[in-house]
Amino acid sequence: VKTAKINKMRPHASAASNPCRSSLVVFIFAVFTRALLVVALDASSSTSIGAPGVGGHHAGVPSHSRGKYQRVAVLGAPNASGQRRAGVERAPAILRAAGIVDDIRSLGWDVDDLGDAHAPKLPVPSPPHGPPTSVSPRVRKTNAWGDADAAALHSAVADRVHDALASGAVPLTIGGDHSVSIGSVAGALRHDPRLSVVWIDAHADVNSPEMSETGNMHGMSLAMVAGLAAPASWPDGAYDWLLKDDDSPGAVGGAEDTNTAVRRQPKLNLKRVVYIGLRDVDKAERKLIEQLGIKAFTAEDVRNMGARDVARLAIEHLRFVSDGDAEGGVTTHVSLDVDSLDPKFMKATGTPVAGGLVPDDVASLLDEIRIRSRVTSVDLVELNVDLVDEGERAGYVDTARGLARALLGEAGCESGVDAITAKA
Repeated sequence: VKTAKINKMRPHASAASNPCRSSLVVFIFAVFTRALLVVALDASSSTSIGAPGVGGHHAGVPSHSRGKYQRVAVLGAPNASGQRRAGVERAPAILRAAGIVDDIRSLGWDVDDLGDAHAPKLPVPSPPHGPPTSVSPRVRKTNAWGDADAAALHSAVADRVHDALASGAVPLTIGGDHSVSIGSVAGALRHDPRLSVVWIDAHADVNSPEMSETGNMHGMSLAMVAGLAAPASWPDGAYDWLLKDDDSPGAVGGAEDTNTAVRRQPKLNLKRVVYIGLRDVDKAERKLIEQLGIKAFTAEDVRNMGARDVARLAIEHLRFVSDGDAEGGVTTHVSLDVDSLDPKFMKATGTPVAGGLVPDDVASLLDEIRIRSRVTSVDLVELNVDLVDEGERAGYVDTARGLARALLGEAGCESGVDAITAKA
């Protein structure tokens, strides 16, 4: 069974003739083969890393791997306070020890390892809470909501991501749970208020505290940076830094700029968000997505339509809502939760959901997104190896390393197509 599985994953054509292709093909092949062996899938459930469905050269479409961006800034965000399972805060250290910085350098990038934005933060005990009702409306509490220290950690991530972008680097933020994207997206918005976001995840993460069914803050990241959360619910102004938009008094660059210690913080326009891989969406989130017209592709859509067509449609939508043209394109932040993968490929995460993406499709999605937009910042979140047997951990760590490489592609390559998959 294992031999058949390996054969199915083997590319059908040699990549040796293309120096921009060969090293990443070998790595992705080794990573996902090892991961599959660790989880012992049936040969019938494995999928080959096959030929791309769309050509790899798109004239006039910018890619961050061309031109200005030749440097990656790796930033750890070891924060587990947005959910209840300890271990996810260890992921930045584990991935560094496994060689993720050298992995990125092997793709031709210059790499600055910025260390961690803050000290590791464990889950915060959650107070009792329940959904608001018409009889007793109230602001829901969450596990991290009442913790001012957690709010400061997100602010620290935002500062570091913004500074990395200002220096000309592509920041790779390694979580931690998905609440770390409150900081990474906020920091990227400071650099480019017209930023678009591609959210690759099993979950929508757009609950406000008032909407949330679980009280977990990692399910509120997009709501926070979009300004959907009620300020009265957070402690002592802990998240007030998220309110300093263009017209906010005291914000740098805003009206009555009197407090230069507070940076201007644009809010995320949720119409500039595209979801890919959804399959576990709360009822209130589903209603909000429909009301706002947020573009969303489920994991089933990816299987039915093809990963590259989904990515193409996603970027075309973002270009339309951003009034972008073919030359200017759109600037994107890509946030990748490892639970976007089917549990057959990734069990080392706190909220796995069946029916997810396969590695081939994630690689193709990321590649096509890089071809058709300018990806200026990325996240990799929710790896928690403490939730699996010790003997399985190395395989899942290697899978996460492969995802990081797929997020970035090869520096200096016109397209990531040939870097990730070998064309038959």
